[in-house]
Amino acid sequence: MKYPEELLSLAKNTLKQNSGEPSRAALRCAVSTIYYALFHTLAQAGADLLIGETNTSRSKHVWWQVCRGLEHWSARKSCGGSDIMEQFPLAIKTFSGVFVDVQDARNSADYDPHKIFSKSAVENYIKRAESAMKNFERAKEKDRRAFCAHVLFKTCSGKP
Repeated sequence: MKYPEELLSLAKNTLKQNSGEPSRAALRCAVSTIYYALFHTLAQAGADLLIGETNTSRSKHVWWQVCRGLEHWSARKSCGGSDIMEQFPLAIKTFSGVFVDVQDARNSADYDPHKIFSKSAVENYIKRAESAMKNFERAKEKDRRAFCAHVLFKTCSGKP
């Protein structure tokens, strides 16, 4: 199991461990964890697709550098509605939409003490993230690579 899937399992287990309605803290932790599952899906895909998936085909340091190069705010900005995003297939557009929605929820969970999440809302975030992650992994490699480059690197105007 990859790290992003482990994070999603952790969010699911957080809800299962709390029979009935989980505490506000447990729900907030679950929302934050769901976001990080999506974030690490994107960060690791970028490193794998741009540097290499196996230890024998990549420099560990460079892979780590690309993985850590993903920034939360710039990723959100890149995932937002734009002409560039319209060029991607549905699986990637859906992933980017879920990424933005769950990042908004995570920001509320982490920084808005008045925000209340219901168990059903968190379960919905889990389902959406799980589906988006699976469909993202099934998308064509060239499309995932292009999306990762779009999210990781500043967009330049004009053509080379």
